[in-house]
Amino acid sequence: MSQASKQLVVAGAILFLLGLLQGAAVPYVLNPRMGLSAHLTAVQGGTAIMVVGAVWGWTRLSLQWDRIGRWATIAGMYGLWLGLTLSAATGASDSLPIAGKGYSAGEAMETAVSVAVAGSSVVLVAGWAILTIGLIRKEPN
Repeated sequence: MSQASKQLVVAGAILFLLGLLQGAAVPYVLNPRMGLSAHLTAVQGGTAIMVVGAVWGWTRLSLQWDRIGRWATIAGMYGLWLGLTLSAATGASDSLPIAGKGYSAGEAMETAVSVAVAGSSVVLVAGWAILTIGLIRKEPN
């Protein structure tokens, strides 16, 4: 296993573990429905990152794009989980109206959660796009 693959697998395993631990706290956060969303995001996201680590060696990317893709995937998934966790703890719901229905937080917290969720989502999509491009690229002749 390459160092890049191992980095992804370890990052995914840590996020998965954090999600398992967070599952025990779901009933105790301000918005338990959002807490469940954060827990599931961590468990599913951790699994996804581990899968990315398992297939990363099949990508055909330059060193720079390899690094950007790995870090975007990790940062995007962790950022999304942190945004959902912050929402669960504070009740912020502007950017998450379904799971956040009936809850709200101060303007600064609503903004922080919205930036975390939207920003992380963009970064995660970019990382996943780099992975996909790297997987479909052909070997140079």
